[in-house]
Amino acid sequence: MKTLVITGAARQKGHTNQMVKLFLDTLGGDYDIIDAYRVENVAPCKDCRYCWHKKGCSIKDGMQEIYDKLEAADNIVLASPMYFHSITGKMKALIDRFQVYWAGHVRNDMPEKPVRKGAILMVGGAPSFPNQFLGGELVLKNLLNDLSAEFLGEVCLPNSDHDSLETRPDIAQEVKELAEKMKAANKAE
Repeated sequence: MKTLVITGAARQKGHTNQMVKLFLDTLGGDYDIIDAYRVENVAPCKDCRYCWHKKGCSIKDGMQEIYDKLEAADNIVLASPMYFHSITGKMKALIDRFQVYWAGHVRNDMPEKPVRKGAILMVGGAPSFPNQFLGGELVLKNLLNDLSAEFLGEVCLPNSDHDSLETRPDIAQEVKELAEKMKAANKAE
């Protein structure tokens, strides 16, 4: 079982990456982590529409390696803190380069059913409020869909300016349960 994690967390030892670590420790298997803040040699999408006609990108850069890792993955985990009601800008810029997969709708070569499993982890500094994670959820769920990943669930940690996985063992338990769900879904295939 191979998992690709894409994280948009600026702080390497922050709450988002702590959630990722707990998830991966519970899930097991091989994994690659793509850190949007530290990835090198990846240009932004230029909307050239090359991918509308060919399954590939006209920009030949570090994203090619990320595409290869995605193709090899059984699971996709997307993790981001909320910056002004959505995922971080660095993560969004990286996600835009997955336009190649969305364009499968235009090329008519999207898989008929999901070919991998997907999960979302999000962190918000503010105290919990309605729709706190909605902006990130919309972007990340749609990305999983375009990457032909079956959405298995999400875990959100609100109030991270004051709380953590240590002070919120209920959230830590949700992370573990989502990882176990992903593990079971892979074994069922």
